[in-house]
Amino acid sequence: MTIPYAASLAILVFCLLLVSGTPLCAAAVEERLDQLNRQPAKQRTETLEREARKEGEVVWYAAMASDRAAELIKAFESNYTFLKVRFQPGGASRQLDQLLVEHRSKKHRADIINTRRSFVGVMAKTGAIARYRTPLRASLRDGFTDKEGYVNGIYAQPRVFYSIAAWSRAIRRPSPSRICSIPNGKTSWVWIRRTTIGLRRSSTTMAEAKPWSLPASWRSSNSTFDAVRRLLAQLAVAGEFPIVIDAFPEEIMQMKNAKAPADFAFSEPFVPVKTPTTVSISSGAPHFHAAALFVDFLLSKPGQDIMVAQGRWASRKDAGYFADLKDKRMQIASPEWDDKQVELIRALQQSLSLR
Repeated sequence: MTIPYAASLAILVFCLLLVSGTPLCAAAVEERLDQLNRQPAKQRTETLEREARKEGEVVWYAAMASDRAAELIKAFESNYTFLKVRFQPGGASRQLDQLLVEHRSKKHRADIINTRRSFVGVMAKTGAIARYRTPLRASLRDGFTDKEGYVNGIYAQPRVFYSIAAWSRAIRRPSPSRICSIPNGKTSWVWIRRTTIGLRRSSTTMAEAKPWSLPASWRSSNSTFDAVRRLLAQLAVAGEFPIVIDAFPEEIMQMKNAKAPADFAFSEPFVPVKTPTTVSISSGAPHFHAAALFVDFLLSKPGQDIMVAQGRWASRKDAGYFADLKDKRMQIASPEWDDKQVELIRALQQSLSLR
């Protein structure tokens, strides 16, 4: 039997009074979100807007550049003039740590956190985030959602197999027979066969995913490997070295549009895509109606179009992309990869004696 809205609201009030300093009951937040998502579209929208108007704001922990987040905030606040987005920027790990501290101490501030998909499992296991099965999930590409309702991806970034400065075009381009990935920006390079589960959905088991050593010629003293892709691209344009592996295409395109001697190419036969960036609602969100409105905006066509204009590969099936993919298949690593990447990194470090 469906609990009437007044009754569910009473549950929330009870949870508020039950524990001093705890704004909401986590179970009640998730249940209320589920009830909202079962309502007819018009009624659901009216309820969200009415309750969000009472809340007045939404606190967003964002692992996103401030200028890009500002574009999304401006568009959202222009649509919902009764809401103010409180934006807290920061690295993904820092945002995760703060959310977990808030959850353990029951001193909730964040309503929403957007971070990489590989962190969603950690937040879900600790109970720090609530499932949010928004109807907009049906409009998202494969790989941007999960069955449980925790993962709601907003965008991802394809991996450029190599970028090359225009002055060095005479150098023979390497064959893209191997795919490179950096699952964690603070770790060393991981090379894996493109037949492993990390790069395609198949029956391949994780036990078969084995790291490759870097080619001997690339481990010479003249080779440079760094996790700061933008800096590497800038150094390549400056002439420090001709090729950057695993760059982000929108960063190279920005340089190219600024008349810098840079270009990029996608890999064959498919384009590996970085683990999607997701958006989650805190299980103790003080303003969870406003949070739901904001998540829906990020997954809506207007919100996604802003991300496309920023060079993102957006999660909606009807979203475009700034570069011509020429019908190439975009491949997002399966969720199992999120839990397995650390093991592969350690195996590579051991094989290269980097510990």
